[in-house]
Amino acid sequence: MQIIQCEKCGKRYKVNNDSGKTSAKYKCSACDHVIAVDFVNADVGSPTPSARAPEPDPGPVRKPAPSYDAHNDQAAMTSDAMEKALSLRTKFNIAIGAVFLCAIVLIYFLSGSRLQKDAEQQVFDKARLLLTTMEASRSFTSKVIKPALYKELPGRFVTEGMSSSFGARNIFERIHKTYPQYYFKHAAPYPRNLINQADDFEMGIIEQFNNNPDMKEWQGYRVKGDQQEYSIMKPIVAKDRCMRCHGDPAKAPKELLDRYGNENGFHRSVGEVIGTLTVSVPSSIVIDKARKNTWVFIGMVVLFFFVLTLIVNVFFAKVVLQPIQKLADNANEISLGKLDTQINTSGGDEIAMLAKAFNRMKISIKMAFEQLSR
Repeated sequence: MQIIQCEKCGKRYKVNNDSGKTSAKYKCSACDHVIAVDFVNADVGSPTPSARAPEPDPGPVRKPAPSYDAHNDQAAMTSDAMEKALSLRTKFNIAIGAVFLCAIVLIYFLSGSRLQKDAEQQVFDKARLLLTTMEASRSFTSKVIKPALYKELPGRFVTEGMSSSFGARNIFERIHKTYPQYYFKHAAPYPRNLINQADDFEMGIIEQFNNNPDMKEWQGYRVKGDQQEYSIMKPIVAKDRCMRCHGDPAKAPKELLDRYGNENGFHRSVGEVIGTLTVSVPSSIVIDKARKNTWVFIGMVVLFFFVLTLIVNVFFAKVVLQPIQKLADNANEISLGKLDTQINTSGGDEIAMLAKAFNRMKISIKMAFEQLSR
C-alpha cells in the first residue's frame, strides 16, 4: 500500500500495486489531474510519490478507489439531494406564483369591470328615478291640480297650484334636504324665476335641442367643481296651452305678473325649446367606492391564495419531498455498499413505484455480489 498525493489539489489516495507494475497513472477524482507514480523509486509510506509530469496523451487511466473519502462523498451526495429537493420546492412555488399572478390580473380586470358597470348602473338608475319623479310632479300639477283650481276659481291663477315648475321645484327642495348631493333645475335661457337660469353647459344643450328637434334627451357626465356628476336633460317644448303664461305679457294672468313682472319668460313661440328638465346625481363617490371595493376583493383573493399556498406547500413537502429525500438517502446508503438498507415501498403512487424499483435494484446488486464472492 502506498499513499499518493495530487500535485494540483493536494488530495491524497491509498493505492496498491497488486499487478506488480513499475509505474502507473491515476486520475484525481477531485480535479481530474493525472498522477504518474513510479513504484520502483518511490519510498513506501511516503506521502509524496516520485511523480513525473503528465504526458500529452496519457491514454486510458483509472481513478483510485474512493474508499479513502467515503464519508465526504456521502455527505456531498446528501447535500446534492437536499439541493435537488429545495430546487423542486422552488420550481413548484414559481409555478404556483405564476398561476396566482395570472389569476390576480384576470380577477382584477373582470371584477373591476363588473363592479364599475354596477356602480354606473346605480348612478343611471338614481338619475332616472329623480327625473321620473320630477316629471310625475309636473304632470300631476298640470293635468290634475290646475284644471281643478280653474274650475273652482275661474279667471284666477294660483301660482302655487297651477304652475307645474313651481310645484316641481318645491317638491325637490324637500327631497334636497335628505339628499343634498342631488340636483334638479328647470334650466332656461330667460327664466321667469332667476334661480332657473341655465349655466353655460345647460345653454349648450338647449341649443342642441333647438337645432335637433328629433333629439328627445341628453345624458352624460359633467364636472361641477371637483365632482363628476351624471346628468339627464329633457327638453321643455312650448305648446299652445303654455302661451297664456309664456306668450304675450298683456294676456298673462295678473297674479303671475305681480309675482314675476312682465320681462322674463315671455314672447315664446309654439314648438320652441324654452328650457330643460335637468337632474344630476354624483358619480365620483359611487365609482370611487366601486374601485375601493375592487381592491378589497383583490386583497381577500390574495389572502386566500397565500393561505392556500402555505397549505399546499406543507402538503407537498409531506407527500412528495420527504419521501423523495428518504428514497435518496436510502439510495446513497446502497451506493456505499450497505445492501441491507430497508426501503419503504408502501403506497401505490408513483413515488412508491420508484421505491419498489430501487428495492428490486438493491436485491439484484446484492445477488450479483453474492455470485462474485463464490
